[in-house]
Amino acid sequence: KDTIFIHFENKTGAKNWNKKFMYEYERKEGFYFNVEHIKGDMAFFYDFNTKPDTLCIKHLKEYHFSDMEEINIKEWEYNKQRFGGGPPISNKNWVFHTYLIEVISKKQFVIYPVIWRNEGVID
Repeated sequence: KDTIFIHFENKTGAKNWNKKFMYEYERKEGFYFNVEHIKGDMAFFYDFNTKPDTLCIKHLKEYHFSDMEEINIKEWEYNKQRFGGGPPISNKNWVFHTYLIEVISKKQFVIYPVIWRNEGVID
């Protein structure tokens, strides 16, 4: 699996979609993260039973943030390499280890291990 990082800002956009809120998903409690992006919106779930990591803001520049265009390309490449082509796998949770990064102050940011919502599997 490839590891990807998604940048999250808790703000309202034109669609009023960038939000973080508590919810239950597949009988697990956690946060939903909706990420509005010009190249495609994304929806994630963070399970409270997993552990986030809080780091000093100076380390933020060490992370590359992926957008939907890049993620779709990586998904097609994975499918081609693993299965020889064909339609893409419909579950990004099988293809990626996904982490969402939220800046929580001028000094710190949090890395949440997340899963893609509405992908049919949470493990």
